[in-house]
Amino acid sequence: MRTRKAPPLTRRGGIAGFTCLILPLLAFALPVVAGAAQTLRVPQDKPTIQAAIDAARDGDTVLVAPGTYYEQVKLSGKSLTLASTFLTNQDHEQIEATILAGHGGGKEAGAIITVDKSAGPETRIIGFTIQNGGHGILNYGRIQVLHNRLKGNRDALSFESGAAEVRWNTFEGNRDDGIDIDGASEAIIEDNIISNNRDDGIEVRLHKYNGPVLNIVIRRNVFSGNLEDGLQLIDYPDKSDRTFWIERNVFDKNAMVAIGSMQDGNTKENYEGADLPEAVVIVNNTFVGGPYGVTGGGNMVVLNNVFAGITKIALKRVLGDSAAGYNLLWNNGVDLEECDLTTDTFVAQHPLLDEHSRPKSGSPAINAGAASFNYNGETLTLPAGSYSGPAPDLGAFETGKVESAASTP
Repeated sequence: MRTRKAPPLTRRGGIAGFTCLILPLLAFALPVVAGAAQTLRVPQDKPTIQAAIDAARDGDTVLVAPGTYYEQVKLSGKSLTLASTFLTNQDHEQIEATILAGHGGGKEAGAIITVDKSAGPETRIIGFTIQNGGHGILNYGRIQVLHNRLKGNRDALSFESGAAEVRWNTFEGNRDDGIDIDGASEAIIEDNIISNNRDDGIEVRLHKYNGPVLNIVIRRNVFSGNLEDGLQLIDYPDKSDRTFWIERNVFDKNAMVAIGSMQDGNTKENYEGADLPEAVVIVNNTFVGGPYGVTGGGNMVVLNNVFAGITKIALKRVLGDSAAGYNLLWNNGVDLEECDLTTDTFVAQHPLLDEHSRPKSGSPAINAGAASFNYNGETLTLPAGSYSGPAPDLGAFETGKVESAASTP
């Protein structure tokens, strides 16, 4: 696995240090352990998942056979790989066939998997259907969550101060949020499908935090049909040292706001927007349908996006130290309201998108973006390898590149 260093973002006053789109923050690697790591099989070697976890040593794998397991398990004190047989055969049917289940997603229900803060930094959870828990996964540690399907939980994946790589998962039909991020948490969330959750696709509370910058990267996901916001950022009165990089996602017909900013700890969407002081970069995303595109933000960069068919307002209350350029806006109820933005580089033409929100041949989105953007004395520069033509396309997809906005798990 590649290790990539994230340049810093200033909390106010721009995007100092950003010179590329590739910003992973957590250096994860596959477990490398002196001596022979072992695989403990469930139920062949141990009758329960927790028994196998307890017996395992640092760097071991707990491999779970297909079946339904009504357990609440805890990972602590060591690095483990907890996986279905998808790990060994890459058969996606094993994800559907290996179920970690609770007895309901109500508030009284516990977490199906709890990752303690003492868990090792190479802890991985791979290849399960995780369903009907209070939390599907409750994370206090540093983990990888890969190739899972989480459904019918209250919050599917909940951070309570922790860090994770979250890739190639489906978060669908959960009772509250697909992903809930609280406390001093950071994450890379890439290539997931986040759909039809009863509240937000991802909810982030910007609790008081001062220290090394917490980076939250949200890239190449599909947010669709969530019953409140696709992504909700909840402001608190105290300042926090966090940054957000939101890139190449598709936001499709979420019920309220695609990316909503909320004031004073409020999570009930009111469409007012909040003057978030944290730096938020929104670059090369596609927003289609739904009533609102982006609300709020006092330190946002909104660059190279497509907003099409937003029924009420595409951009609302994006102001303060914010800047925007090279966005395509088409067939929205209102393009901008209460925004303090320069729009001379915006495109107002039909984007000619296909049913997957990719630009068709002849689309005005092709090669219409900016590879470099200056604002407030700062420069954001996209690497040449991130686009295929003389300039980036607008929206989540780049013509001629195979990267998808949501790689299906």
